[in-house]
Amino acid sequence: MALNKKSSRRIVVDEETFRYKVSATRPDEDGKFQLNVTIQRDAGGSRLEVRGLFTRNFWLDISEPGVKTSKDYPVITPRHIRTIIKQAQQQGWQPEETGPAFVLELENQTLFST
Repeated sequence: MALNKKSSRRIVVDEETFRYKVSATRPDEDGKFQLNVTIQRDAGGSRLEVRGLFTRNFWLDISEPGVKTSKDYPVITPRHIRTIIKQAQQQGWQPEETGPAFVLELENQTLFST
C-alpha cells in the first residue's frame, strides 16, 4: 500500500516519482526528537524507513540557558530526501520490489553535512 497522498509529499528523483513523510516522536529526556522519515515509490513497492536522525524544538529551548546553533535544529528538505533515496539505493534498496521495509540507519552529521 502506497503512502497516503494527503499526508505525504511528492518528489521526483531520476524520473521516478516518490512520496515521503517526515514525523517526529515525543522528546526524550534531553529534549531531542527522533525524526521518522518514510519514503515509497508513488506506484507502490517497498518502503524505505530512515532511523537515527534527531532534531530539537527551538521554541521549547528558547527559555533554556546555553548556546544552541542551527546544527541543533536540523530540518529535512527535498534535497535531503533525494540524498536519502540515492544512498538507500546504493545500499541495496529496490523501491519497485514489494516486501518488508528497508531500514536505512543515518546520523545527523552524515545527512546534514551534504
